[in-house]
Amino acid sequence: MAFESLPGVKVASYASEQTFVVGDFFAVYLKSEENPTIYRWTEVKSITENKTDFIINAAGIVYKIPKLNIPDEKKLLNLRGVLEGAASFNPDIEYSHQKRILPPKYLYLNGDPGETPYTVNGYYKEREINLSNAILLNTRLGNMFKLIAFAAIVSIFAVLHFFWGDTAQNWFWFLPISVFSGGIAVMLVYLVCAVIANYHYAHLYKTDPALSEEITFTVSTAGFSAVESHLFTNGEFIPWEEANYFIETNNVFIIYKHNKAVFWLPKRLFTKEIQMEISGFIHERLVQK
Repeated sequence: MAFESLPGVKVASYASEQTFVVGDFFAVYLKSEENPTIYRWTEVKSITENKTDFIINAAGIVYKIPKLNIPDEKKLLNLRGVLEGAASFNPDIEYSHQKRILPPKYLYLNGDPGETPYTVNGYYKEREINLSNAILLNTRLGNMFKLIAFAAIVSIFAVLHFFWGDTAQNWFWFLPISVFSGGIAVMLVYLVCAVIANYHYAHLYKTDPALSEEITFTVSTAGFSAVESHLFTNGEFIPWEEANYFIETNNVFIIYKHNKAVFWLPKRLFTKEIQMEISGFIHERLVQK
């Protein structure tokens, strides 16, 4: 399965007096019992990650692994990797998680990176994610911006017409004032979008510890990957067939699957020449929007 080389993780839940071992199997030790209950991953129905817990439904029994009992962020990300690797190998497992920038590991498959993959290590930066989010949001709302500008121009012109009067003689004043007002209205909406993008990233930063970790990014013939460097094995990729299209901004390459961003590659980690190569490399495999 994907990420099968990751070491297993042992976590104790002090509240439930249970100890969980997550690896090739899912084992639950009870303080009151000598022998553990061991589940194959084929017996696991669903895995959910929320803000406080990993919740595993195994053979109809629900177990909660509290994040509070995993103070080491690298260990927490290791646990997430093992769980998502199991979900990758067992697609019948229903997996749900909070929003994040890194692609979930259940999307990965084992693969050969080929002879000349583009691989680099680096960190995500809040500014580039926020700017890209704002650009993407504004792109999606492009027609709405036009409508807002038109509505503002018409409204201001109507107000000037009814409250100031003499439109036939003053139209050359009314028109630029109305157009200027329309521009202000669009700018205000743009600023609101930027604030929303900033809030979105701030929320992600609080809920996803991976954003503070060094990431290894790879683009290869087998696919693409963005994995925490301490979990990277150079053997797992999201195949190109799983993606639908990509968008290139001034700061990042963003690859989409079913209209959801699954891969963010910061362009600053490469020279301008390599950025152009990567753009062409991706363009040969995906449609650009």
